[in-house]
Amino acid sequence: MSLVLDTNVLLRLVTDSADLGDGFKDAVETAAGDGEAAVSAITFVETTRLHHHGRIDLGVHPATWRRERLGSGLRELPVDGDIAVESVLLMNSGFHRDPADQIIVATAMIHGLSLATTDVAIRSWARRTRLVRLVDLSA
Repeated sequence: MSLVLDTNVLLRLVTDSADLGDGFKDAVETAAGDGEAAVSAITFVETTRLHHHGRIDLGVHPATWRRERLGSGLRELPVDGDIAVESVLLMNSGFHRDPADQIIVATAMIHGLSLATTDVAIRSWARRTRLVRLVDLSA
């Protein structure tokens, strides 16, 4: 399974949240070992911002936390010009205005990867437009 993890899913995986199915967790672990699980670089902006404002505690410096995630086999996909353009154009299809969410979804689309997200608005948009494949998080 080749996929992009939304920030909310990455944080749930790190904390071993019961919100995610064991089958999904196992699949991500296998995908990470095969170099097939990725996050957008914007995810590290989001997690650092959340940590900085005290909304989450990463337990370590954000740069260390990032290196730990990447050391576990997770790939980081950079935000390039194609992703930047596509992220804004998503609004033409009714996508909401959160720039980080736009970039994460555009990353999945540009790279042809499935998207793992718990975000209800993104999941609803994806089902309606079928512009990105969603991963079943309960499996």
